Order: sequence, then structure tokens, then C-alpha cells
Amino acid sequence: MPSSRIPLSRVMVVVVAMALVAGLGVAIATSREGTDNGSSTTPTMAVAHPVAQLPKYVAMGSSFASGPSSNKRGVSNCGRSDDNYPNRVAEALHMRLTDATCAGSTSSEILSPSKRYHKPAQINSVTPDTSLVTITTGGNDVGYIGRLAVQSCINLTYSGVSSPHCNAARLPSAAPVPADFVKVEHNLEEIAREVRRRAPKARVVFVDYLPVVSVADVVCPNLPLAPWEVVEASFVADTLAGATAQAARATGSTLVQASQAGKAHTVCSPDPWLQGFPGKPPYHPTTSGKAGVAALVVSALRPR
Repeated sequence: MPSSRIPLSRVMVVVVAMALVAGLGVAIATSREGTDNGSSTTPTMAVAHPVAQLPKYVAMGSSFASGPSSNKRGVSNCGRSDDNYPNRVAEALHMRLTDATCAGSTSSEILSPSKRYHKPAQINSVTPDTSLVTITTGGNDVGYIGRLAVQSCINLTYSGVSSPHCNAARLPSAAPVPADFVKVEHNLEEIAREVRRRAPKARVVFVDYLPVVSVADVVCPNLPLAPWEVVEASFVADTLAGATAQAARATGSTLVQASQAGKAHTVCSPDPWLQGFPGKPPYHPTTSGKAGVAALVVSALRPR
């Protein structure tokens, strides 16, 4: 009478296979051995299908992209917040974000390492598998926000108001000249070309800056600027937006005009998207501002 005991070796095979199924989610199939009567079967491992990786999204730019939420720059020294517009876009579009943005950076520091902050070139984050790149840069090249902050500090001090974050001894930087905007435009075009060289299938999106002021604004307590300073700030913002738009056209890139949508959300508007002065940090996007810019980007990228 044949023995009914199952060989130990076969028991071990079954146990190992079951463990693999439970731990790895790998399917088990059976294949028949090449016998005449086909009575013998052995378990075989089906090919495991790896979980599809989310498409890669690289965000580059200055503080209007990194979205600092306080005067502290954080561990990265770049002021990246978890609720900045790149994080919101990545969540909405189900993408894997590589956030290379850095507060204080210029357009040149996207293409080359930052000697001031000892940071690598932001462009290094772009790899062949990148699907989307957003770029918000140029403001620091022309002293857009820094100049406004210093002017506001001086004006507050002269009016007798003190602020712990205000150094009235500083002087505002010189007003930008046309050559400064030409350089920004050239750098933006070079950034787009370099992105496409590194990631030919990536979609390149320029996101310009939210405007701090509008010439139509009535000056409010959160905007301690003289009337001529408001006009100058509006001119700088519009010229920077123009340089960004020209770079987008020249390189066939997508343009998201936060500069236009934001005119209803300046510092003195009923629904500001930017901190006033003093703020943490001043003249930078609020939570609603970050959400607003993210919505503009997502709208531009989703099929119509």
C-alpha cells in the first residue's frame, strides 16, 4: 500500500510560496510537467508587475515658488514650505515632486551653482524621466521684493513706527535698468533649452510673479510706500512679467500669468494673496496666494 505521507521537500516549497504571496503580493500559478499522463503539477512564480511610478515633476525658482512661511529658511536654507505651489500642483496632478526651489536665488543660479548659498545648480534636478518643470525666477535679478522691503522699512521708521525685522540703516538697491530685464529673459530662454536637452519629453512651464501692488491701489497700512514707489514697483513687476512672457513665446513653453490673475489680490486688495509689511516674510505669498497660483498652474496643465 503506497504511503500517504507528503515528502518534506514539497511541503517546504508550498510554505515558501505562500509566504511570498502574503508578503509581496506575487501571484502563484501552476504549470504542468512534461509527463505523458499530465498528472503531476508544480507551483511556479508568476512574473511580478511593479507598481507604476508617478511621473516626475521638478520645481525651480526663487522664494515665490519655495513659499517660505516665516523669516526662518529652514533646514535647507531655502525656505521651502510643504504648502508651496509646487507641492499643491504635485498633489493635484498626482506627480512625484523634486523641489529644487530656493529663496534668494537668481535665474543664473538655476543654471549654475550658487556661490552665495553654496547650493548646486537647480537644473541638476532635471533628469531624462522628468515630465514637468515649473520655473518662477527673475525677481531677485532685478531686486523686485528686496527693494520694496527696504523702502518700506525706511518709510516706517521715518513715520515713527518700529519693527524688530526692520533695519532702517540699509539703503535700497538701485532701480533695475533695461539691460537687467534683457539678461533675465536670456537666462529664462537658456533654462528652457537646457531643460529640453536634459528631459526632451518634459513640459516646461513659466510661472511669473504675483504683483505686490497695482497703480490703481489705494495705499493701505500694510503697504508703507510712497506713491512714486508704488508706481516704480508696478513698473518693475510688469516689465518682469513681460520678459517672462517673451521667453515663453521664444521657447514654445507654457506661460502661467500669476501677474495678471494676482492684480485682484494685491497687498491692499480685499483678498490679498501676499503678506503686507511687516510680514513673515513681507511681500510674499500667503497660504491663499500659494493655493491661488497652484490652481492657475493646474488649470493650465489639465486638458481643456
